[in-house]
Amino acid sequence: QKDSTRSSSSLELAHNHQLEVVLSSPPDLYCTDETTDKCNTNDNQEECKKQSSNEQPIPFLSHLISTTWVHDEELGRGFLLLADGGRSGRIWRWEVGGGPITIGRSLHMERSGCRSGLWVDGDDTKMRNGTCPQNIFSGSVSSSSSCSKTALEQKTSSPPLLGSASLAVELTRDAERSSIGKNIIVAEWGEKRIVRVEGETGARTPLVVLVPPPAHHEKIEMESEGQEEEEDGAHESEEVSVPEWVRVQRPNHLTYTPFGDLLFSDNRDNVGIVYRLKEAVHVQPISAEQSRDAHGWERSTMEDQADQNNVDILFQADGVIEGLALGSDYSMLYILVASSVGKTVYRLPLDSDDDEDDGSGDSTTNEPNEGEKESASVFYSMSFEDCEEDHIDYNGNASLSVGSKLSVDAQGTLYMITCPSTVTLLSREQGREIGTFTSQGSESFTSIGFGEDGYLYLTSPNELRRVKTRIGGMAVPTNLVVPQPSKSATTSGDEQRRQKRDKN
Repeated sequence: QKDSTRSSSSLELAHNHQLEVVLSSPPDLYCTDETTDKCNTNDNQEECKKQSSNEQPIPFLSHLISTTWVHDEELGRGFLLLADGGRSGRIWRWEVGGGPITIGRSLHMERSGCRSGLWVDGDDTKMRNGTCPQNIFSGSVSSSSSCSKTALEQKTSSPPLLGSASLAVELTRDAERSSIGKNIIVAEWGEKRIVRVEGETGARTPLVVLVPPPAHHEKIEMESEGQEEEEDGAHESEEVSVPEWVRVQRPNHLTYTPFGDLLFSDNRDNVGIVYRLKEAVHVQPISAEQSRDAHGWERSTMEDQADQNNVDILFQADGVIEGLALGSDYSMLYILVASSVGKTVYRLPLDSDDDEDDGSGDSTTNEPNEGEKESASVFYSMSFEDCEEDHIDYNGNASLSVGSKLSVDAQGTLYMITCPSTVTLLSREQGREIGTFTSQGSESFTSIGFGEDGYLYLTSPNELRRVKTRIGGMAVPTNLVVPQPSKSATTSGDEQRRQKRDKN
């Protein structure tokens, strides 16, 4: 199935190739309990079957949010993993075989975001406390039957988003490519945490559960510093009251740096925050038995995560973070933030950690001065007025802005979902628009990302699309991953890299 695609730039996209639909599902209509009792109970199933003379396909996709590419060394090829955030979540695998027959889709993981129900707080009127929604779709009843019409007339809505929001392959030191790895990182919205699914045992090792709160965090430090100056150093040892860490709410946009740190976002009270889990690759795995108990843990380990000081805030802004992407030289982090009026891409300098740095203070190293912290700058901005009929009113509602809507190719060009069905290409130098392509009449795009098969993939809630590209996605190197700290010895280069990182 092909889709009409309008492109104003052929620099990055392959010539004469259109955006094509490779996976499609009927929409998932979520029934509340009272509706389900009337349209999907055992008493009414026979009547539904009799009245349904032309049954439609059963939906299998609820709400796709993101994709990630995985390379399998044993198979000698890669495949695409799709994160479904609807209901309790599923992770799908889509691949093309080595022969003429397409393998297509297969279920990679069931209930990928909500299993225990311990952290379902019931704020969403669709859910009850302690209950994970079932991955059974009301669309299995034909829309032409009176039963399904009764459901539609009474109370149906989009499904609750308690599934898996973002995926990443754990970075392996000195691997042939960054997509090689048996461990998959999953952002679980139903469990409110980030876990690493161990490839050997299937255990879910918690990586992030608690994070520093964003509110007034920097303001407290500034007020404390000013107070110390007024008192002429009389209370130099005075401790600053630091707020207690809080459980992560909507972790998303999992991104590894070349050094093994994990960047991710969270959206809380219409404030978007970018966090960094330092040396995430060195978090020790837990056993399968511990994994079952870990659903109830209030921290990522048996120790107090706040005391570990392994998570820090890199960025925060009013609005909803819709994407993170490293620049092609790894020295910049691009952050896409959506507000009620438009979208803004910020550029945040990251330390390059160049091992060839001789400490001379060359301005090209992007290293901040002593005691100075790098700040983000506006790289690109747009208004929703430019979207014409594609306008969406976010109005502070993060559920309308889910998905990873920013990606970078090997030459540093940014691919950004600007309007709901439009992708805009930005130059790496000045953030200038160099092209757009639009899918006419399609559902709103939820994510954009590169595969290693020469395609750019886009998702909507119930579809996967792709278009051939001339330039592939940015590849993260694996030879810069910091080795695990040793009690006996640590190389000076690795220690300098840690000091630079912590200073930022």
